[in-house]
Amino acid sequence: MGSEPTVGEVVDLIVELGLIDASTPERTLEPDKRDKPLSYNGHSVQAAVLNLLSTLGIRYTFDYKTFRGIDEADDDERLRRYEAELQEIASCSRGLVSITNVRLVENDTRWELQFDCNDETESWSVGKPYDEDEDIEAGIAFATCITGIPWDSVECFCAVDHHDENLSGQAVFGDPEALNRLGAHFGLTFML
Repeated sequence: MGSEPTVGEVVDLIVELGLIDASTPERTLEPDKRDKPLSYNGHSVQAAVLNLLSTLGIRYTFDYKTFRGIDEADDDERLRRYEAELQEIASCSRGLVSITNVRLVENDTRWELQFDCNDETESWSVGKPYDEDEDIEAGIAFATCITGIPWDSVECFCAVDHHDENLSGQAVFGDPEALNRLGAHFGLTFML
């Protein structure tokens, strides 16, 4: 792509690469945004593409503040927040990842967040029970374990080699080869 592409041109490339189906932009992108320059979506080309992938529903971002402020005695709220975040991850998979049976298991020294992902049990260590750093440890688990979520196809969650100080972790769901073909145009690398 030579001069700055429009949002619509980048969306068309994303569709052409098979990262989303052709009907997705109609549901997620306001029609008047297609003719805007890509930079409309972010301060840098990389940020603009990543923001567009979020708009299109295939980018998961983890905000390091997500688990702050959970009352240490409120196990129901703790589980609700973990489950909501897992469902956010699943929603980025275009229906290919199903997360069910979310449960929080306390052992002697750690919380284990267990859930069934495409009928396979996953377990993430999310911190010491009622520890003041639980939100940090849970955040690290969500930011780093996402690329290990099992999948049943070539598409998976790929980490993004792009620094954004407001995000602790991010991943984009898609075929790694197609993602890197997209990234080659904009200086982005996607990793398993």
